[in-house]
Amino acid sequence: MNRKLVFFVSALFALLTCHNALAEPEQNNGVWMMKASQGVLGPSDSALRWWLDAHARYSDDANGFEQSILRPGFGYALPKNHVLWAGYGWIANSPEIGDTFHEHRFWQQHSWKTSLGNFTFSSRSRLEQRFREEGGSDTGWRFRQFFKLTHPLGTDTSFYLSTWNEVFLNLNDTDWGANSGLDRNRVFVGIGWKPRSIQHVKTEVGYLNQFIYNSSGTDRTDHLLSLNVFLNF
Repeated sequence: MNRKLVFFVSALFALLTCHNALAEPEQNNGVWMMKASQGVLGPSDSALRWWLDAHARYSDDANGFEQSILRPGFGYALPKNHVLWAGYGWIANSPEIGDTFHEHRFWQQHSWKTSLGNFTFSSRSRLEQRFREEGGSDTGWRFRQFFKLTHPLGTDTSFYLSTWNEVFLNLNDTDWGANSGLDRNRVFVGIGWKPRSIQHVKTEVGYLNQFIYNSSGTDRTDHLLSLNVFLNF
């Protein structure tokens, strides 16, 4: 059964990362940094959870700074490693063309984690409601599906292999430029390190490929160095 689940997830990764080979997308390079924290809110046996992730993103096309994100939230833990979440996100964007603009997002998600032999599998299903301060008044609805697999790089090591895929789907058109349908896809492959002497910390470093679908123009591929720190309490 575990082998079938691993095969299914691997096949899904391959399906989601198949892009249109006939198109010639624009190319962009950059560095993305993230710190993600979560923990128990209150006593150790409490079902309440807190969440905070922060991002700083830099790219060539944006001539340096591209985007920052601050995203707090709260959750409620259910049996068998299921958690329901809700929160808010504040996003500052500096596009290649045009002025800096700010976006606000409300979000709700379900997350789940399980072990498949030596693999750890996790998923995250997120629904977002997106608002912009400039350029339009519509609410953009977007669905995001995330899958992740990790595996130790040996029997006696703190290092592990990490790979994940996240697909983004716009659910409606907006007056600020979102088009319904497939929005973008992200694929990450890297190495993680969970030091045994620091229980609550782990880091992951690797290559992140982001493919952005543009129904009214040229698609874009981002080649990114991804640096991540996770704090779990």
